[in-house]
Amino acid sequence: IIKNIIIDSGVENINNMILSKTKFLMDKNILFINKKLLYDKLSTLNFLENIKIFKNYPSTIKISAKKTDLIAITYLNQKKYFVGSNGSFIPIKKFSYKKKLPVIFGKFNIQEFFSIKKKLIKHDINYEKVIKFFYHKNNRWDLYFENNIVIKLPEKNIDAALKLFNQFSLSNKINSN
Repeated sequence: IIKNIIIDSGVENINNMILSKTKFLMDKNILFINKKLLYDKLSTLNFLENIKIFKNYPSTIKISAKKTDLIAITYLNQKKYFVGSNGSFIPIKKFSYKKKLPVIFGKFNIQEFFSIKKKLIKHDINYEKVIKFFYHKNNRWDLYFENNIVIKLPEKNIDAALKLFNQFSLSNKINSN
């Protein structure tokens, strides 16, 4: 019979949210607890990642989880969301966040955004200098940098375009004009 639920997320209010989703486990037989059901219940807290559940016999469930990193802001159906590094859209009202994040405009697939971000890192282009991403319906991205430089990426050959941009910026041949 479960008597204890130990939660470790590192953030007290997140621990409380996890506890509210799991307190139905109290006084249940630990042998019959379905971990998949528990993972499904916790996955509704879309700001979590690396969720781990341990049955500590005879009477304790241990849950560890990490708050996902917030990497951007976007708008869906006229509502503001964070984009999490776990691939989730997180309602902005769930967290206060002080760090400046880039804004993504357009109807984009989150995997396409991760792909662009990965390519920026691959080509040593500082992702944190991008203040705005704009995704076009024709699968093209525009990147707006804080120094007023805009890169209008092509639909294909993105790597070549980023390499060219990097070469120009390293040789100081790009300015905000």
